[in-house]
Amino acid sequence: MPLWGEIRNRRVFPFVGAYLAAGFLALEGVDQAVGHELLPGLAYRLVLVFYLVGVPFASVLAWYHGERGAQKPEPKELWILSSLLVVAIGLSYVVVKDYRSKAADAMAAAEAGLDPTRVAVLYFEDFSEGELAYLADGLTEALIDRLSQVRALDVISRNGVAPYRGTEVTPDSVGRALEAGSLIWGSVEQRGDRFRITARLIDGMSGADVQRESFDLPSGDLLTIQDSLATDVSNFLRERLGDEVRLRERRAATGSPEAWAFVQRAERLRKDGVALLEEGDYDGGFAAWEAADSVLSLAEALDSNWIEPIVLRGQIAYSRAREAESAEEYEDWTATGLSHAERALALEPSDARALELRGTLNYSTWVFLKPADPDEANALLNSARADLEAATNADPTLASAFSTLSHLYYQIPDVSNVVISARRAYEEDAYLDLAPQILMRLFNGSADLEQFAQADRWCLEGARRFPQQPRFLICELRLMTTPYQAPDLDRAWELVAQLDSITDDEYWHIEARMLAGGALARADLPDSARAVLVAARERISHENDPEQELLSVEAYQRTLLGEYDEAVDLLRRYAAANPGHFDESTWTSWWWRALRDHPGFQELTGSRRGS
Repeated sequence: MPLWGEIRNRRVFPFVGAYLAAGFLALEGVDQAVGHELLPGLAYRLVLVFYLVGVPFASVLAWYHGERGAQKPEPKELWILSSLLVVAIGLSYVVVKDYRSKAADAMAAAEAGLDPTRVAVLYFEDFSEGELAYLADGLTEALIDRLSQVRALDVISRNGVAPYRGTEVTPDSVGRALEAGSLIWGSVEQRGDRFRITARLIDGMSGADVQRESFDLPSGDLLTIQDSLATDVSNFLRERLGDEVRLRERRAATGSPEAWAFVQRAERLRKDGVALLEEGDYDGGFAAWEAADSVLSLAEALDSNWIEPIVLRGQIAYSRAREAESAEEYEDWTATGLSHAERALALEPSDARALELRGTLNYSTWVFLKPADPDEANALLNSARADLEAATNADPTLASAFSTLSHLYYQIPDVSNVVISARRAYEEDAYLDLAPQILMRLFNGSADLEQFAQADRWCLEGARRFPQQPRFLICELRLMTTPYQAPDLDRAWELVAQLDSITDDEYWHIEARMLAGGALARADLPDSARAVLVAARERISHENDPEQELLSVEAYQRTLLGEYDEAVDLLRRYAAANPGHFDESTWTSWWWRALRDHPGFQELTGSRRGS
């Protein structure tokens, strides 16, 4: 009988087809179990090995037993099946060994200080001489957003990798700087009517390529390119980490590739504007922002239901308001930003970024153009607070909204929430532009709550990350004036000298010396402390301290000397320059605990209550 007829007679195809269908369902079940972390990633690989080897296994069984009636096993059949079983066991051994090796490598990298699950997606390179810069940036940022959804990964934010865009810093240097054990880097180029995307997985410790892959897609299919890149990179990471790295299904926010491309072009123009302003080119920067706004309006026309271009237009208006040269100009740009925010919220009332935009615009108006009517001012502040809190509830990863909230809570004041919100901002994105201010807010809030160990922690973190920032030398000096830390006079003067070497700002110089005077007071050297405080006060002028804040700094140091009358006199002068400062909340601050029974302080704070 011909071979084809023999195969049909033995019913090989129905038998193997049934096996493939049943095996596929089993494989999908294991895949779901792995995805829900009921089984380790290794389980899927082992089942896949036996499933694939099972295809020839099923074929052999069908060949020898597919005919109707009973057939006895033949020696040749048993030899083939035994060989296939040995192959399956051998492949399983290789898979287990590879899995364990990668897990060991990951552990070794973690012990060496670089955790491979900490991932930095570096901005992709544009090989088209600038024509595809918008696409390179857009794909990078989309990939960061997608990978950030994976619970198993700690993905560096856009702000963290932005300083390395377009630089020639080596990958291993970037890995060490960001403490990332896995780097993703790539390139974009155009070949005819197609885009070629190349992605590389790089070891953060050595800078060596771990894996590389390229793919070509039609140039018009930008949304498919996003998904293909995300899938390839997740496969890289899955193989490197020896476990399943699963991307959540993404519902495209827009179905228009053209609208998506316009938004990426606008984002690139917005960044160009920021860079030009930093270089002092205000005309060029504002022109870039205006061009970005125009491109975003085109994106809106292509997809009127997509709020992304509307929110970005509002953010650009907010940036323009921050650069305004008059109150009228500030009001005009703020009104423009608010109109965009309201349009976005009309489309999606609970969108986190649109709520953040409206809340931020209202809060900045309260800060810079605070209404004279107290009721109007309170309504504006409460509205901003409600929007920002709603934004963080809708998106608990929204670091910038938490940062703004932490500043707002100081105005209420609610110091506990200052610390909580600042901490959330830092945990969600330690690379925010405002990271130094957030760390200092964490220090100040913790110190205000007398949580000095936490304050010390944030001070040290700030000094580690921003060694050239004077504020993190000041916070160490401040701790020496608290009960938490014994004064170290050698270290105090070392900090003063270090601060003098990194800044010309006279305010910092004076404050550092006043705090050193407080350390001297706590070290029981009152004469030296007084001499240092008097010399520091003589350096104060309207130019270096227009709000006379240093008077309150000295007042606290005077309480350490037991000179309460002098402290109250300094606070009277401070209050004259800052009307309304000494409300009930300030009166309860631990800084002034020693003054609470002093009649002059009670008069100053409008309270006659004892301590």
